[in-house]
Amino acid sequence: MKDGKYELADIKVVGLSRVFNLSDFNCGDDDLNDFIKNDAFGYQDKKMTSTILIIEKDKVIGFFSLSADAIKLGNLEKDQCDNLKPQEEYPSIKISRLAVDKSLHRRGLGKLIIQIAVGIIRNMVSNVIGCRFITVDSYNEKVDFYKNFGFVFNEHSKYKKKDHYISMRFDLLNPPQIKK
Repeated sequence: MKDGKYELADIKVVGLSRVFNLSDFNCGDDDLNDFIKNDAFGYQDKKMTSTILIIEKDKVIGFFSLSADAIKLGNLEKDQCDNLKPQEEYPSIKISRLAVDKSLHRRGLGKLIIQIAVGIIRNMVSNVIGCRFITVDSYNEKVDFYKNFGFVFNEHSKYKKKDHYISMRFDLLNPPQIKK
């Protein structure tokens, strides 16, 4: 840990496993807590999502889940893509869940998890399957968190009228400048 912030050397990144106790995990969000404790194994068994645990001293301190996705782009957004031919939908990987134990909020772990997720998608997934974007459905209060990593709003009308979340994307081919 440097200056009270987590670094990669402080944690282990492992696939979802019953070896670790998930019952004590509490990120402060009932939906995310319920997912990791009751749904994650079922979703993974049904090939709906893959969950990665963040471990410190054999304790689960965070997690994220990845799922295949496809997004539509508005006409102006399509113009900004340098594809040979505009597509109806663009292949993507969704960060479908992301949580940090509430006892560790504001210590840089969420930032580290995003960096790990983007790294896995960029360096592993997109080298095996077509994947132009990373998508996330952000809680309204977390939009700035994702903006800091270069995620932008999806402007297509399909994504405009969501009450509980905001659809955002990160372009793997043309990554934006990241705010420090």
